[in-house]
Amino acid sequence: MKRVPKRYQGLVVGVTGKPVVQVRQALYTDSKLEAQSKASQVEAARLAEWEALRLGDSESARKNYLTARKLAEARGLSYKPIDDLAAGDIVDLVNRVLSLADGRSLTEPAAVTKAILGAAPETLPTLSEILEDYYSLTRTRHLQKSDAQKHRWKLPRERAVRNFLKVTGRKNGQGEPVGVPVDEITRADALKFRKWWSARVEGGMKIESANKDFGHLSEIYGTWAELTETEISNPFAKLRLEGRDERSVPPFTRDWIANKILAPGAFSRLNDEARDVFLMMINTGLRPSEITDAPLEDFETSNNIPFFRVAAHGRELKVAHTSREIPLLGVSLEAARRIGHRGGICRYRHKAGAWSAAVNKYLSNNHLKESPLHVAYSLRHYVENALLAAEVDDRVRADILGHKYNRPRYGDGGALEGRRLALEKIAL
Repeated sequence: MKRVPKRYQGLVVGVTGKPVVQVRQALYTDSKLEAQSKASQVEAARLAEWEALRLGDSESARKNYLTARKLAEARGLSYKPIDDLAAGDIVDLVNRVLSLADGRSLTEPAAVTKAILGAAPETLPTLSEILEDYYSLTRTRHLQKSDAQKHRWKLPRERAVRNFLKVTGRKNGQGEPVGVPVDEITRADALKFRKWWSARVEGGMKIESANKDFGHLSEIYGTWAELTETEISNPFAKLRLEGRDERSVPPFTRDWIANKILAPGAFSRLNDEARDVFLMMINTGLRPSEITDAPLEDFETSNNIPFFRVAAHGRELKVAHTSREIPLLGVSLEAARRIGHRGGICRYRHKAGAWSAAVNKYLSNNHLKESPLHVAYSLRHYVENALLAAEVDDRVRADILGHKYNRPRYGDGGALEGRRLALEKIAL
């Protein structure tokens, strides 16, 4: 005897055709152990059947198909399309028919019959659904990412899917978006999306933004198909727009930094933490996220050679060679000490995007942009150019900026002292 859970009451009916709140099932055994084993199997089958009743016809064809697979598995059967059953082993087909009349059920839901006899048409997931599958299938790629990094990694992929559906998505009679199985996405749909992006690029958007959307969609679609063994062509392959973005982030000049950015009171209306992260970049070329994501212990300002440590700390660094120690001098050392005295990064902890938005807005509103194309990140480009102009060795430059060094590495390149001497040449 089993009580019908509340969420299924009204759906489960007895032999009279009326809803029941309890069901009885004979297990046909005198053995207590066998009865316990059978009871768990019967309960799993029952719950799967009742869930199918709850879903009914109001759910998507994809969910009905997945439910049919679960129903068949609950009966100890693999789901097979009806055409495969008809062309296959006659004994298997007969056993399936007999299982529908073996006395286990009061009345069999139509969904159960469809599941066992393979009458639920196989339906592939929608693009939004395979995006979720993609996250699950590739989760080992992101074991070293922090929660904030995982969130930032997902955003452009979700945006690519959202953009594509906005341009090509089907709608019902009420104008509401309707998901379609991925095998119904055509090359024509993909080319329509490419044409939409082409028009946006002509209107001033960056080619890189378009190609990122194409790349994300192709990767999501192709990886899902490969890892689920779904034989389907990738409509998003080879969509890239040719050409280069003429607009790139320029470096600040040394004069601009010295006379404008470091002018007394230039950052008096910006919050202290945002200001000090910005100033730390001036003599280090650090990426904003390397500072905002760092714990207090990475600000080694009392060392014989004060330095800032770039380390993983439960997050994924951009690349392996990004891990490094950067000497702190001048205004960058002063800023790091103030951050340390305040207890480390708090307001912008794991929020480099919010920091960039706040600082770039401040630069614009206070006439601190050397040109319309200059942004906070221009400081990193300034350091790179300044080190090059100062004829700093390639190896040392790579160590300071966290760039890949393609030549064989012998020794430690002078380590902290060598980097300090290099940065002294450009420090403000």
